[in-house]
Amino acid sequence: MKRMDGPLWLTVLAMGLIVSCGKETKKNPQQGEGRNLLVVEGVLVKTVRMDFSYAYTGTLMANEEIDVRPEISAKVTGIFFKEGSAVKKGETLVKMFDSDLQAQLKSNILQQQLSWTELERKRELYRFKGISKEELDIAENNYNTLRAAQDLINAQISKTELHAPFSGIVGLRMVSEGAFVSNSTIITSLQQVDPIKVDFSVPEKFLANLAVGKEISFSVDGRDGNYSAKIYALESKIDASTRSIRVRALCNNPNRELYPGAFAKISLKLFADKESLMIPAKSTVPLMEGEQVFVVKNGKARAVDIKTGYRTEKEVEVTDGIAPNDTLITSGLLQVKDGMAVRAKISNK
Repeated sequence: MKRMDGPLWLTVLAMGLIVSCGKETKKNPQQGEGRNLLVVEGVLVKTVRMDFSYAYTGTLMANEEIDVRPEISAKVTGIFFKEGSAVKKGETLVKMFDSDLQAQLKSNILQQQLSWTELERKRELYRFKGISKEELDIAENNYNTLRAAQDLINAQISKTELHAPFSGIVGLRMVSEGAFVSNSTIITSLQQVDPIKVDFSVPEKFLANLAVGKEISFSVDGRDGNYSAKIYALESKIDASTRSIRVRALCNNPNRELYPGAFAKISLKLFADKESLMIPAKSTVPLMEGEQVFVVKNGKARAVDIKTGYRTEKEVEVTDGIAPNDTLITSGLLQVKDGMAVRAKISNK
């Protein structure tokens, strides 16, 4: 092989370098562009109508409930209810010993008869000026005193009988006939369970959305399906420790399916048919103060601070920061930076 002269060799080498550099310059911009362009998923922000339903926990309570206790200390002489049965208002539940009081009553009635006869005699004598007005007044006072004593004895006798103050269901019996009881002894319980109360608490920020007559739905363990109730009362103040307000609703319970004390899972619609900007919860980025999302503008990602409202299981309401038809980035949030070039694949969700 013939060796090239010096100038010719240098010319060939220079041409090769120029061609090589030209190819490299053309290739590098394409590679850099591919590395900086991030492909993400996105959605168009839309205004939707929502029925916001919130879940709370509550407790079922009897409409009326008491512990049946005696007012006096005495021996039980009769029990007239069956455990777990329905009783009517005024029905006698328990009878206690009252023979001593009955004897006092009989003695009082006999004394009243004698006192009345004496009073009538002295009224006749006074009419003919046979006695003074003072003697007549004493006789009338004796008679009235005996009548008052009879009222007291009757009141004491009434305490030996326990009556149902309202219609309801009696609980289990805690004493037996012949037992000595006092006012601290619980004989049984009485509960009115139709209707039944639903007791729960709602955060104070929803107070304006609560009203008497508003319907709720709830479920209980051990029973299939949901039950409906209507709010009938709100507590008169907000609990300062929990910043919530107690709410009570009434539910019809004719078949006694629901029991007081049961745990209730409550669903309450606070906003019906409300227009809101709803975005996927996964598209939000938590910050030290508030939340942030990324939107696509002119082919680049832009970080936007937002204010959020109510939440569902998968979506968040946005009250400020974005507008309808904005393109919201929903994937690749760990890689997205403010100002980065992106290409969004729009989905329906």
